Amino acid sequence: MLTELLKVAVTAVVSLVVLFLLTKLMGNKQVSQLNIFDYIIGISIGSIAAEMATELENPLQPLCAMVIYAVIAFGISIWTNKSIKARRILAGKPLILLDNGHLYKENFKKARMDLSEFLMFCRVQG
Repeated sequence: MLTELLKVAVTAVVSLVVLFLLTKLMGNKQVSQLNIFDYIIGISIGSIAAEMATELENPLQPLCAMVIYAVIAFGISIWTNKSIKARRILAGKPLILLDNGHLYKENFKKARMDLSEFLMFCRVQG
């Protein structure tokens, strides 16, 4: 029983260290700056790290999966930085909500945002 708890503790620490290193490799972004793909990858890697911490039989399989997710995310990040078409497909294209005092209501619908939420963001930005 004590050896199993020790294994869980060691693999939890190792998964945390690996998760930290992979996050540093993929780059730091605030949650508000994440695109949907980065968000999904982050959740997946976190889930795999939790599985690795509790997988007593073979913790190398979740570790390998974490590394594969991180490498794919890193590769896609480089690809989207170099290709406008890839960036538009994976990250989407920006929507203009307000231009010279004109509100674009169709873009509000696409962004799934209402006017009060938009005004709140405007106040936050000054």
